[in-house]
Amino acid sequence: LESGMCGREAPDDASRGMTDRAATPPRGVRKGAFLLTGLALAAAGCSAPGDGAGASARSSPADAARAGLPEATSGLGGYLAGRHARLHNDTAAAHVYFTRALDDDPANPQLLNAALVGALAERDMETAGALARKLAAVSPDSLVARVALATEAIVAGAPAEALAEIDALPTQGGARFIAPLLRAWSLAAVDDPDGALETLRGLGGNANFSAIRDYHSALIADLWNRPAEAESGYAGALGAARGNSLRAALAAGNFYRRQGRDEEARAVYDAFLEANPDTALLDSAYRSLDEGGGTPPAADAGDGYAEALYGIAAVLTAEDALESALVYAQLCLAVRPGHDACRMLLGEVLADMERYAEAVAAWDSVPGESPLTWAARLHAADALAELGEVEAAARRLRAMARQNPVRADAPIALADMMLGEERYDEAADAYDRALARIPALERRHWPLLYARGMSLERSRQWERAEDDFLRALELEPDQPLVLNYLGYSWVEMGRNYDRARRMIARAVEQRPDDGYIVDSLGWVLFRLGEYDEAVRYLERAVSLRPADPVILDHFGDSLWRVGRRHEAYFQWRRALAFGPEPELEEALRDKVENGLADEPGTAAQAAEDL
Repeated sequence: LESGMCGREAPDDASRGMTDRAATPPRGVRKGAFLLTGLALAAAGCSAPGDGAGASARSSPADAARAGLPEATSGLGGYLAGRHARLHNDTAAAHVYFTRALDDDPANPQLLNAALVGALAERDMETAGALARKLAAVSPDSLVARVALATEAIVAGAPAEALAEIDALPTQGGARFIAPLLRAWSLAAVDDPDGALETLRGLGGNANFSAIRDYHSALIADLWNRPAEAESGYAGALGAARGNSLRAALAAGNFYRRQGRDEEARAVYDAFLEANPDTALLDSAYRSLDEGGGTPPAADAGDGYAEALYGIAAVLTAEDALESALVYAQLCLAVRPGHDACRMLLGEVLADMERYAEAVAAWDSVPGESPLTWAARLHAADALAELGEVEAAARRLRAMARQNPVRADAPIALADMMLGEERYDEAADAYDRALARIPALERRHWPLLYARGMSLERSRQWERAEDDFLRALELEPDQPLVLNYLGYSWVEMGRNYDRARRMIARAVEQRPDDGYIVDSLGWVLFRLGEYDEAVRYLERAVSLRPADPVILDHFGDSLWRVGRRHEAYFQWRRALAFGPEPELEEALRDKVENGLADEPGTAAQAAEDL
């Protein structure tokens, strides 16, 4: 739940988000395998949404119909089309089709719920209000209907009506968490801070809710100028979040600054920075330290209500409940369209739904003065690349790198993108520029050296690549991905067999279920002439990665050497069926036609002869 307090930004060092595919040895490198930096913010943290421009572009059924959706000529057709649209995260189409289904069965609670969710996901608040009233009439315990009506009342400046809707919420399921948050801010809106704080204390029965309880208690106390209670709440929120909540850090720092306690504000920011090295999210907070004055983080109860909706959306995002997260993010933006963190979160949810164009619009809507703008621009570039607009994404990242010649994250993002596109020379160049911006390499920077090493190896700059792999191992000894890549590369070049074998064996010990690493050990054993052992490991690798042509090729070779030739032919044909790279395809076709050449002697014997 600390995610609901906003954010953790992934560091510039490329230490997060590494996929298993990054363990693939050189012959198995594939497009898209290496997006190493993990630049997306954690759902908990400062994820952020857009002003809703992205997800509300197709807001009404009429608009969606005009966009060319096929017509549903019956209620059943509308229902089935709506289910299909929902399955593919097309909430606009779902909105249209479930509304059509309602024409034939207007009081059906399931159809009303589905249509309401679609309307809210597109932030069509007028339609959502009408549907919510109908749903609440036939299903009084509907959580989504009551929350929608309460939010409508808050937007309309009728907090007493919002309270009535919230008090009608069910007492089980997610409402146990949602109701106290929204009720507290509705009470604050009717000038009852004591009641609001008492309501939040009800969350204290569950330790998982302590961070968000303390955070919102602090916001309410701060709004009512009750500094002792506010300070206690901020301290609790910071402690529960263990240094990873940007929302709590910014709010607490704001509080201390307004109290004239700049050094304590600085200490809060420093603690967050220590837990999140290289973050850009605190730059504006540090700049504001000497300014004094300012307003509380929640300037009024409406701000607090929106913050509660944002927190709920962030928790749902972390749980991968994307449709629900989208609904609550849109409700947050209905209350406060300028909520920057929610704009960021909206972009994240849309990207997770693979609605990348809308995600770009959401991230681009984060204003330039927001502390989240830099992260939003990085996210938007990544989403553009997902859309296939790699050059547009690269232009954005190059512009960011020029704008801030100190930060390394934009060059890293560009390098990751080029590596994923198999543009290895450009990737190596971008990694060079990123590394030049890091004054002293630390343990957390090993993935950056690993990624540049891969780029250099693929662009035939082996000496530099080898240096990077060895330096990465100095920073992170026994790192299995590096051990595997370097060891496999040595074997392919006929070098350092014994050391390569030890390194890859150590990698397998750490990651016994990684098919690529198990394949590497099998292959080094093959090259050393230990064919029976090679078969054992390569068979295991195939069971872990049954559709990888490189591994199937290796397995076929090992089977041939132990005399199981019919099985070898079978594995080589299988490898051809899985789309190998051209060079490997040619070699496989030759093996299927002619088998393996006579054994010239093992690699170990060749090494001895040298």
